[in-house]
Amino acid sequence: MNRVSVKIDGVDYQIAGEKNEAEIVKVAKYIDGELKDISKVAPSLSKTSAAILTSVNIADKLFDRESEIEDLKKEIYQMKEKDINRSEEVEKEFDNVLLKLEEADAQVADLKAKISKLEADLASKDETIKSLQANGGQVSGDVDKKVKSLEMKVKEMENKVAVAENMAAEFQNKAYNLQLNYEELKNKTNK
Repeated sequence: MNRVSVKIDGVDYQIAGEKNEAEIVKVAKYIDGELKDISKVAPSLSKTSAAILTSVNIADKLFDRESEIEDLKKEIYQMKEKDINRSEEVEKEFDNVLLKLEEADAQVADLKAKISKLEADLASKDETIKSLQANGGQVSGDVDKKVKSLEMKVKEMENKVAVAENMAAEFQNKAYNLQLNYEELKNKTNK
C-alpha cells in the first residue's frame, strides 16, 4: 500500500492507496481544482458545504461517465450482433455459391458426356461414309445433312461446355472471395 502526502484546499493529507503515487496525486489535484472552482463560484460557502458540493459534482460526473460507458457497451454489443448476423449472411451466400458451383460442375460433366457421345456418333457416321465411298456407293444427301447436323451439335455442345467452364471458374472465384471475407469477419468477431 502506498502512502502519499497531498494538499487539498491548503490542508495536508496523508492518503494511503493501492494505486501508485502519481495516480494518487492526480486524484488529489483534481479534487483540489474542483473545490477551488466551487469556492470561486460561491465564496460564501463554508469549507464543509464546499466540500459536500464538490463531492456531489464529482459523483454526478461519475454517474454520467457510468451511463456513457453503459451506452457504449450497448453499442458494442449491437455492433457484435450485426457482425454475427453479417457472418451468417456471408456463410449463407458462400453456401449458395458452392451449390451453384456444384450445379455448374454437374452441367459441365453432362455436356462433356453429350459431346463424347456426339463425337462417337460422328466417328461412326464418318466410317459409314468412308465405307460407302470405298465400295463405290454414293453418299446420299440425307447422310451429308446428318453429318453436318452432328458436327453443328458437337460445336454447339463445345460452346456450352466453354460457357459452363467459365461459369464454374467465376463461381470458384466468388467462393474464394466469400471465404476470405468470411474468415476476415470471423477474425474481427473473435477480437
